Amino acid sequence: MHICIITSSFPANKQDARAAAGLFVKDFCLAVVNLGHRVTVVTPEKTPKEKEHIPGIEVHWFPWLGGEKTLSTMKPYLPHDAVAMLSLFRKGRHALDALVAKDRFDHVMAMWAVPAGYLAMGLKRRHGIPFTTWCLGSDIWTYGKYPILRNVVAKVLKASDHIFADGLKLGEAAQKLSARACPFLPTSRGLKRDLIKPLDLKDGFRFLFIGRFNPVKGVDVLLEAMAQFRAAGHGGHLYLLGGGPLDAEVRARAKESDLCDCVTVGGYADDETFISYMNACDCFLIPSRMESIPVVLSDAAQMDKPVIVSDVGDMGLLLRKTPAGLVVPAEDSNALCTAMAKMAATDKAIFAPHVAALADRFDLAETAKEWVARINNS
Repeated sequence: MHICIITSSFPANKQDARAAAGLFVKDFCLAVVNLGHRVTVVTPEKTPKEKEHIPGIEVHWFPWLGGEKTLSTMKPYLPHDAVAMLSLFRKGRHALDALVAKDRFDHVMAMWAVPAGYLAMGLKRRHGIPFTTWCLGSDIWTYGKYPILRNVVAKVLKASDHIFADGLKLGEAAQKLSARACPFLPTSRGLKRDLIKPLDLKDGFRFLFIGRFNPVKGVDVLLEAMAQFRAAGHGGHLYLLGGGPLDAEVRARAKESDLCDCVTVGGYADDETFISYMNACDCFLIPSRMESIPVVLSDAAQMDKPVIVSDVGDMGLLLRKTPAGLVVPAEDSNALCTAMAKMAATDKAIFAPHVAALADRFDLAETAKEWVARINNS
């Protein structure tokens, strides 16, 4: 088949690591190519930087007015953001129609409902091409806050030939919105262990957080938990890699006297940096206030690392069924500190079989096979 992947999350090159979802999309495309199919990606151009050529994947970048912004952080009630979002839909439509005029697609995968699903829905209406929508948490939890965008998501889901969600509770919410079943299809990515490099890190137990520095990810809660951890006399070091709207606040807090000797803040992590830090850490932390199933959870499992997660979305449910780490209430720095102390004092071998089981559940090749089988049988 000739499959089109429409997405607002696609990395320009190996150093473009601002969105874990984008790295997953690239690896999913490669998994589909490995099954013998042809893949064309259509995505907005977010950076003028040089684009990586990926064998087997044809990528078409179309211009828009949002620059490097992520759509989930944009506010449609702000004029500049609204104009940028409209430009994405308009330019995306033109790009898709031009491609179809030259070489028709057999099926479209929209990652995710907004904006990709909306573009795929229009393509189906104009050209009759079937499409799948794969829902991300932002489709329901973020865009669902705005009545107009919520209605758009509902229309996309109802018009899709297939719908999936990257979380269990997310699938239930999508089902309520669309009045149709929305099965769970896990997101993950392939990590390249050959990129691992030795790092000069602090001795002792090493905690790691990689993600956006914004309120929803709970990085502020994590810093307070780490301050309590050290104040209680525990040894260990916290590494934070990322960036975002709380970047200045995170860096300022990490420099304060109670954290300056036990917290290191870095920037966005490219592939080599990401996997090297993941390999060197003892425990991965996901202290989110709101989440479905983040890709970094399967990353940690793939790298044989136990995790501490907040009990939001599906993370608590997954870890209670497969105890690959510890679960704490969201926004509770005291509970997070207690879990960190427990993790630092526990033999990691206790978690190892459960971590391996979690990794198997998120195998990327199997995810691609399942999706292709479903659209072939429809």
